[in-house]
Order: sequence, then structure tokens, then C-alpha cells
Amino acid sequence: MPTKKPHGGSLTDEQKAANQEIVRRRVRIEHVNSSVKRCRMVKDTIRLFRDGARDTVAEICCALHNFRVRLLPWKPMV
Repeated sequence: MPTKKPHGGSLTDEQKAANQEIVRRRVRIEHVNSSVKRCRMVKDTIRLFRDGARDTVAEICCALHNFRVRLLPWKPMV
């Protein structure tokens, strides 16, 4: 979690830098989540009641995301 600014105060430079790192990582994670959600099955209600069916759907969507990333790799995180 990022460091909150104290009431009526300000953050130190180290705290600001740490918050920036957290924000960069969070943005990257949100981009991955949105890429996985390209498979509409993940977003919609899954009506499969067999044990492990929902996990299998999520694993397949994550595998498709990894396949897309390997075809068109992202730039390294700086």
C-alpha cells in the first residue's frame, strides 16, 4: 500500500519515490488484468458448476495472455 500523506503535512522524497514504484507496479498489473479479460468468459458469469471448471477457464485465459505476450513482448519495466 502506498504511504498516505499526513493531515496538514507532506511526504518525504523517499516516501514519494516508494509510492511511485508502487504505482508503476500497480499499473502494470492492471494492464495484465485487462489483457486477460479480453477473453470475455472471464468477465461474464460462468454457469459451469463442475468442480474446477472456473479455474480451468481462468488458466486458459491466462495462458492465452502469456501466448500473446510472447508473440509481441512488452517493453521491459524500468
